[in-house]
Amino acid sequence: MSTFLLNQYYSESPDWGNDVADAFCAGDISELHCSIPDYSPTPLVELPALAANLGVDRLLVKDEAHRFGLKAFKSLGATYAIYRFLREYLKDRNRPCPPPAKFYLVRNVLSDAELTFCTATDGNHGRGVAWVARLLRQKAIIYMPAGTVKARIENIKQEGAEVVVIDGTYDDCVQRCVSEAETNGWQIISDTSWAGYETIPRWIMAGYLTLFREIELALNPVDRIDLVIVQGGVGALAAAAVWYFRKLWTCLQPQLVSVEPEQAACLLESIASSGGEPIMSTGRQDSIMAGLNCGMPSPVAWPLIKYGFNAFLHVSDKACIEAMRTYYNTLGDDPRIVSGESGAAGLAALIELTQRGSLAQARLSLGLDSNARILLLNTEGDTDPESFRRVLE
Repeated sequence: MSTFLLNQYYSESPDWGNDVADAFCAGDISELHCSIPDYSPTPLVELPALAANLGVDRLLVKDEAHRFGLKAFKSLGATYAIYRFLREYLKDRNRPCPPPAKFYLVRNVLSDAELTFCTATDGNHGRGVAWVARLLRQKAIIYMPAGTVKARIENIKQEGAEVVVIDGTYDDCVQRCVSEAETNGWQIISDTSWAGYETIPRWIMAGYLTLFREIELALNPVDRIDLVIVQGGVGALAAAAVWYFRKLWTCLQPQLVSVEPEQAACLLESIASSGGEPIMSTGRQDSIMAGLNCGMPSPVAWPLIKYGFNAFLHVSDKACIEAMRTYYNTLGDDPRIVSGESGAAGLAALIELTQRGSLAQARLSLGLDSNARILLLNTEGDTDPESFRRVLE
C-alpha cells in the first residue's frame, strides 16, 4: 500500500545559504561533462498512449539508461565531484589542471595509480566512481552491502575496481568506507554526507544539474511541466532537482514529488518526524529498488528537500514491477523503455497516484487531471539483466 504525505514545510522562497549556492552556481558543470568522451544528452522520451491511459495530458521520461554506456545517471555526479577535488588537489601541489572543457581529454593529469578513490554504494554510484577512476588511470575501492546482486558487483569489477562486500546495509558500508579511507589515506567520493564531509557530496549534487539542463534544452520554450516525480535514496538527485526547478527553471515551477520504496522511505519518514528532521528509516532496506535502499538522508541534501518538495510517496516492490513491465510492454506507438527497478519507481508512483482510489485526495492536491503534464526520470536501465528478464516473464 502506498503512503502519500504533503510537505508542511514547503516554502516558496527558501534560503539555503552560501555553501549550497556556491556548489550549484558553478559555471563549469556542463562544460566539464562535454569534455567526457562520448558525451551526448540522454533521450527525453514522450509516451502519449500511456499518458492517455493514465488520464494525463502529457508524459515525458528522461531516459538515463543511455548515459555513457553505464545505464545510469550517477556518473554525472562522480565525474564532476572528482574533477572539483582534483582541481584543488593539483593546485595545492602547484601542478597544472586542465580547464573543464579539456579535463577528461587530457591523459597526464595524474600519474598512474597516484590516488585511490573509494565509496559506498548499492550499485550505480559505485560504478560511476570506478568508471571515472579508470578514465583517469587511478584505483577505486567500492563497498557494497551483502545481498547485492552479482551483476552489479561484476559491473564495478569490470571497471577495474576492487569490490568489498559488507555484511550489512548501505549505511554500514558508509561507515566501513570512512574507517578504511582514514586508515589508508584514500579519497572518499560519497554521495551522502556527514559531519566534516560536506563539500564533495555537494559537488555530486551539482553534477546532476546537467541532467535537468538537458531536459530544459530538449523542450520548446512554451512547454510546461506541472509535476516531476524524483527518486529519493539519500537525496542527492532530489536536492539537485529542487535547485534546478526552484532556481533555474525558466517556466512555471512544477510540483515536486519524491518516491521511495516502502522498505526504505527515509525522506518520507524524516519529513513526518518531529520538526521534520532527518531520521533513520525504520524499514528493512531490502527493496528490489536497490539504488533506493538507503536508511538515512544526506544532511547536505536534506535542507533542499525539506523546503523544496511538495509531497512524498512510498511504493511497493509490486508496484515497481508493474511499472517496469509497463515501460517495456508499450501501448500504441509509444517507444519502449528499458527500466531497472530504481528507474521504474517514478512510473510506479504515477500509476499509484492516478489509479488508486485511496489516493484521490493526493490527486486533487497535486492537480493530477487530464490537463496535467508529467516528467519522470528513468534513472537506470537493466543494471541487473537477470532480474530484468525475470520481471518480464
